[in-house]
Amino acid sequence: MAYNQRLRLGDAEIFQAMRSAKELHLLTMLHAENGDVIDLLTAEALAAGHHQAWWHAQTRPAWGAVEASLRGAALAAQAESPLYIVHMNTGGEADMLTYARQQGLPVMGETCPQYLFFTADHLRRPDGAKWVCSPPMRTTADNQRLWHALADNTIQVLATDHCPFFFNGGQPIMYEGQSVAIPGKELGLNDFTKIPNGLPCVADRLPILWTYGVRAGRITANQFVAFMSTNPAKIFGLYPRKGALVPGADADLVIWDPDKRIKYGVNVAQHRTDYNLFQDWELVGFPWQVYLRGNLIVDGGQWLGYAGMGHYLHRSPGEVL
Repeated sequence: MAYNQRLRLGDAEIFQAMRSAKELHLLTMLHAENGDVIDLLTAEALAAGHHQAWWHAQTRPAWGAVEASLRGAALAAQAESPLYIVHMNTGGEADMLTYARQQGLPVMGETCPQYLFFTADHLRRPDGAKWVCSPPMRTTADNQRLWHALADNTIQVLATDHCPFFFNGGQPIMYEGQSVAIPGKELGLNDFTKIPNGLPCVADRLPILWTYGVRAGRITANQFVAFMSTNPAKIFGLYPRKGALVPGADADLVIWDPDKRIKYGVNVAQHRTDYNLFQDWELVGFPWQVYLRGNLIVDGGQWLGYAGMGHYLHRSPGEVL
């Protein structure tokens, strides 16, 4: 519903896609924002000489996401097709998801770590481009509402929308023994519309949510497993091969040390980028061993895997949770 002239579909096109998805037993995933309002506000901001990263959030209002998420649910209701709203970022979206589910609609949602911990004010910092993603972070109140939506299982999945753009693509880093430099957020130094939208987070998800979710008493250990593994496996048609410990399932296992203390950051996450949003955070809880289909691929801090171990996964129609 955003990125006009590039990715956006109109309501009629989305409705047609949903009807086709129903016939083919597919799941529609929806980016819920209002592309027309975003374009208008962006043009006005640039014309007024506003080029800082902060204006990325200012030109993508939270109400646009709230309205778009309910509009998406309404389209799904009319198409009689399930819907999955990606990277929900504002408390109002959680309210709309609650309403849709109370009406018996097959609508599900996910949120991401950045929307639980950071706000639009982070974009005001000198390095604010690090926090530029779409949809943007909102307010502390939105953070708390999304935590509540996880706690009461209104939201089914904790994802990341991982996009590891460099903060300074002109400065190479060493990654897997090679020097790597990729143009990144410096591209928008003088124009917020040119900042690549997205941030690194995929390796952060488990230890951050264990420390600030489970250990903080916001969610249970069982919910942690559900949001990270079981629910996505069911929703996206991989259960019980994935997301379950049962005979016949792939033996994908994380042996978790709930008391391991680490100072987190770039070196621990090992994303292919030059920064981490959770740099120097003190975390408690981290993987000890990781098994892929029964094969030990991480032992302590040692990587034992190799290229080519992955298998293509044929999926079945998923479940509506």
